[in-house]
Amino acid sequence: MSSMVQLRKFAAIGGAISLALCWPLAVGQIGQNVIEDSVAKLNSDALTAEIVSYDRGYLSSTVTTRYVVTDPVMAAQLEADGVPAEIVVNSNIQHGLISLSADSVMDNWTEIPLTLHTVTQLNGNTDFEFKLDNWHQSTEGEDGAMMLITPSTLKGHATVLGQVDYELTVPSIEVDFNSGEKLLVENVTGQGSGKKVNSFWIGDQMMKIEQMSVFDPQQTVQFNLKNGEYVYSAEYAETTERVASKHTVSVGEVTVEQESLENLEIDFAFGDLDAASFEQLVTLYQNSPMLTAQDLQEMIPYLDNLFSKGFYLSSDKISMNIGDGEFTSQWKLIVPQGTDNVSQDPMKVMPALQGHFDSFISNALVDQYPAIQQTIDEGVIMEFVKQTDQGYQVKAEIKEGNIVFEGGQKVPLMSLLLPFMM
Repeated sequence: MSSMVQLRKFAAIGGAISLALCWPLAVGQIGQNVIEDSVAKLNSDALTAEIVSYDRGYLSSTVTTRYVVTDPVMAAQLEADGVPAEIVVNSNIQHGLISLSADSVMDNWTEIPLTLHTVTQLNGNTDFEFKLDNWHQSTEGEDGAMMLITPSTLKGHATVLGQVDYELTVPSIEVDFNSGEKLLVENVTGQGSGKKVNSFWIGDQMMKIEQMSVFDPQQTVQFNLKNGEYVYSAEYAETTERVASKHTVSVGEVTVEQESLENLEIDFAFGDLDAASFEQLVTLYQNSPMLTAQDLQEMIPYLDNLFSKGFYLSSDKISMNIGDGEFTSQWKLIVPQGTDNVSQDPMKVMPALQGHFDSFISNALVDQYPAIQQTIDEGVIMEFVKQTDQGYQVKAEIKEGNIVFEGGQKVPLMSLLLPFMM
């Protein structure tokens, strides 16, 4: 009996040893499947991706992949910027117990000191970190320049379901033009969280610039921006298949020669857009930026559907300080659901529009720019503009094809658009 127990014990130990010895091979095979699937998913109308070679070993593997930009417009732009439209990447992969770690470099674009380190779990989820060493590049000629980017990183996490979280850090970018002018960008940071749903990035993104300056050949500052920030957010409602997005730009201070703005904030949003129609319109435009008659004809059913289902455009906040003066504004424009067949009768859009706007300009700002005083005075006389203790305010609603001001005056919306249509 004891002999049988011993045999079972030895068998268990032997099985464990065999599994341990074979596990790196299994990890290598699973990892190869994950990598092959990941590369295949990168293929699109604008990019082809393929594995050139995959040499899988016991504890490590080497892989060569090729990425080619097939979109002719994008490829031509890359070529004009000195960037190859085809990039070959060499990767050294180590097989761990439950993951693969890889270090990758570009084989045919060694001028850029960029490396990628990844750790991929066997389920395909990946931690990644791009590292850019000091990158110095220069071009000759009258329009040439010397560019220096200090060591930068882009790191994050990507799941097999498409969710991506990332952080970006770029300490400084300096461009010295041969003409003597200079551009200096300091402390660029960014982060984001989201995923691509069809053609849309759904989630949040943020980018900050601590300072950006432009110098003339005498090294006098011509433009300076401090504490700039861009925030993007987008949502997709699966039940209604509608998409909404909001963009916000804020700047602590902008100086152009002797003029300066402070506390600038502008946001813009659109919402309730039919995702399928909007995606088709975006795709058609991206495929043919110079729209032909045929392209416009293809757009018609998607435009009709977009207006038929309704949407809105809005800005919750436009504000800035100029010297001691202040300006603020907000507005919203709604195309209600049921605005049908606009391609056959575009004029039906105008009476269907709904919305409002509210703007304020302070007394101090009017005093700084006397040229606008006459226009404001005329608005007060016509009761379009309301004077307050702090300044001047314009409030109105948009309905039934008219702009209806707070005092009850009506102005046909078409009369404001006619000058742009002449």
